[in-house]
Amino acid sequence: MAVLARRRAEEFFGLRPMDPMRDLRGVADLIEDAFADDLDRSGQNALQELRWLSRLKPVLWWMVYVNPEHSDFLSGFVWEEHGNIVGNVTVNRARAGSQRWLISNVAVAKDYRGRGIARGLMYAGLELVKEYNGSSVSLQVRADNQSARRLYRSLHFKEISGISYLWSRRVPKVEIAPLPKRVRLRPRNFSAHDAQEAYNLACAATPLSIQKEWPLRQRRYRLNSSEYINNFFRWWCGGGASVYWAVEDGQRFVALLDATPGGWGQTHQIDMVIHPDWRGYLEQPLISRIFNYLYSWRSRGISIKHPTHHPQAIEGYKEFGLKERQTLTWMKLEM
Repeated sequence: MAVLARRRAEEFFGLRPMDPMRDLRGVADLIEDAFADDLDRSGQNALQELRWLSRLKPVLWWMVYVNPEHSDFLSGFVWEEHGNIVGNVTVNRARAGSQRWLISNVAVAKDYRGRGIARGLMYAGLELVKEYNGSSVSLQVRADNQSARRLYRSLHFKEISGISYLWSRRVPKVEIAPLPKRVRLRPRNFSAHDAQEAYNLACAATPLSIQKEWPLRQRRYRLNSSEYINNFFRWWCGGGASVYWAVEDGQRFVALLDATPGGWGQTHQIDMVIHPDWRGYLEQPLISRIFNYLYSWRSRGISIKHPTHHPQAIEGYKEFGLKERQTLTWMKLEM
């Protein structure tokens, strides 16, 4: 009987719901195969966690059957052929109780592509969302993955926004470009005025379609005493102080530039916002100044993620030697 049961499992062909207790290892192998060129350090860590979890059956059983709200990332569908998992899609709510859903890990093994498996997985995922009366489904796809984007468009997904990820192994030595005469750069302070101006700028710089999906929170643009404490510990650990700069045109903020030097083993982080009226004029002056500041820790890398609705900044980073690791496009389907 055991031999017969195993033979039937090996002969199974097609789509079925994912069973974490038996599928997790196969899904991890599939993701590693399908996204081998795309996995960064965080992706590799997530893959290791999946493999670790697949070996700890008691923990996995507790997550699936006793406390299922902790196992959203384990829900979805697989495509199996002859006992091997060759396709996977993860389907879960954006947060507990939400009507907004997310689709991720749409993966098909390289030898099985072009056979409609991805479309079948997507159909199953969308039907699951309909069954639970979901209001929308969102997903991310690489901007250069034309076949996947065609598939999602054929299912009536619309592109909402995009993020480009750029990097460099070290800080380049650059010449400081002059600022336009009508503006001045200064450190942001902790006042309510600066917080309001920073928030106003962010609202002006972010398309309304994106704000509808991810509303801007005013508290995000407030500086407080914790920044002093963080900078003290960064200095004590051998890192540099974070800087928060604002550019004014006499009446309003027209740009923000934040940078946090990387500690040991970490990369420098940079965040830049420029008013649409000033795009094309401020990118090079601001990027050159922040690279000049970070040059004291030039042996550490730089990691930047920047929205694609501001292409002048992305091109500006590239002109200073940064490479584009990837660009991800957010797409959404209203149910």
